[in-house]
Amino acid sequence: MFRAAAYSRHQRARLAARPPSGQRGAALLMVLMMVAIMLVLSVALVDGVRYNSQRLLNQRFMDQAFWYALGGERIAAFALEDIASEAVVTLGQPWARKDIVFPIDGGSVAGLIVDQQACFNVNNLYQPDVEPGVDPPPTAAEQGFIALLENLEISPQRAEFIIGRLRDWIDEDFSPEGIYGAEDLSYTGLDYPYMPPNRPIDSITELDLFAEFEEDEAEKIKPFLCALPESDTALNVNTLTVEDAPLLAAFTGNILPVEQIEALIEARPEDGWQDIADFVSVLGLPGGQTLTGEQLQTLGVDSNYFLGLADVFYEQRQMRVYSRFVIKNGKAVAYAREYGEVF
Repeated sequence: MFRAAAYSRHQRARLAARPPSGQRGAALLMVLMMVAIMLVLSVALVDGVRYNSQRLLNQRFMDQAFWYALGGERIAAFALEDIASEAVVTLGQPWARKDIVFPIDGGSVAGLIVDQQACFNVNNLYQPDVEPGVDPPPTAAEQGFIALLENLEISPQRAEFIIGRLRDWIDEDFSPEGIYGAEDLSYTGLDYPYMPPNRPIDSITELDLFAEFEEDEAEKIKPFLCALPESDTALNVNTLTVEDAPLLAAFTGNILPVEQIEALIEARPEDGWQDIADFVSVLGLPGGQTLTGEQLQTLGVDSNYFLGLADVFYEQRQMRVYSRFVIKNGKAVAYAREYGEVF
């Protein structure tokens, strides 16, 4: 009996010391929440480490791809320096090959060089020495540009509009010139305002800012255009392709139809025309017509400006570097670079 009474007191003491069931549930919930929070933090920590590791790996691969691209740029410079002393630049020379691919560990480097004087330099439309308020006679470059747009079925008025806007875009003053001119006030009042750079155009994409292209005009015009840092470059008749026939026809005054110019380009000698007189002799202009001295100055048989592409595939990643070259004093110098897609 004594043992039973003692056992009963012991049980009552244990029950009195045990927390209520509600408190036990709250404690369990707190433990579970702490475990869950620690689990979430640990997962976030692991993901952060994994992300940073992958980011650093990607950066290392892209840095390596960039150095491979610079290696491709140097190869392009060597190829262009091989023709630096040549009086004639043609598509039959090694620089113009289309199938250049160099294998590297983990990928390859593909190269391509394009003559930037096989297109019309839009900066040739600028006349820097014209006095304000003076309407100068049209230059051969302006006449050729208007004729090109005519071959593309675009009206001369649109050509004159683009020329007027382009000249004000480049000139250093702040006064609109001509009926199509526009300066700061025309552009700062737009929904997304900007200002003209008052310098030569760096990229033909700048045309989108002031030319006000209609419908598919840009798609028609831009393949024939480029932007070079000079305003007196000539069109190389030896590096034009059949697709460039509308351009060559325009800068020979549209005397011959585009189809005849296409046939002329297809029949061009492999080593090109040796000079412009050689080219004019095979034009076969009708009725004793000739090209003017200014028209002849817009044409040439050599080039100094080129665009090189280094297309790098490395560790399942791609990097494209476009390098703009100029040949001076026997050296090919990369004076600008663009990364990714040129648009």
